[in-house]
Amino acid sequence: MRRVYAIWFVRRALPMAIGSAGSVYLALRLTADSFFVAEIMRSFRVVLENNIWGLPKYIEAALNNVEPHVLILVSMGGLIGFALAVKLLRSVRQIFAGPHSVAAAEARR
Repeated sequence: MRRVYAIWFVRRALPMAIGSAGSVYLALRLTADSFFVAEIMRSFRVVLENNIWGLPKYIEAALNNVEPHVLILVSMGGLIGFALAVKLLRSVRQIFAGPHSVAAAEARR
C-alpha cells in the first residue's frame, strides 16, 4: 500500500505542489521587480495595526496604482496557485478519507 501512495505522490501531489509554489514565486518575483516590497509590507503592517477595516481600501488603492502588465501577471499567478492548491487539497482529502472513497471517486470519472 505504501508503494501505491508513493506513486500517487510522485504523479499527482508533487507536480501540483511544485506548480503551486512556482506560480506563487512568479507572482512574488514580478512584484519584487516592480516595487520596493519592504515599503509595501511596512505600509500594510501600519494599516493592520491602525485600522483593520481600512485594509480593503488599501488593497484597492494598491491595485489601482499598479501597471497593467504587472497586475495581469500577478493575478494569473495567484489564480493558478489557488487552483493548484485546491486540487491538491481535494486529492489529499480523498487519500485521508480511506480506500473506499478513492474507489468511489475513480468510479465517478
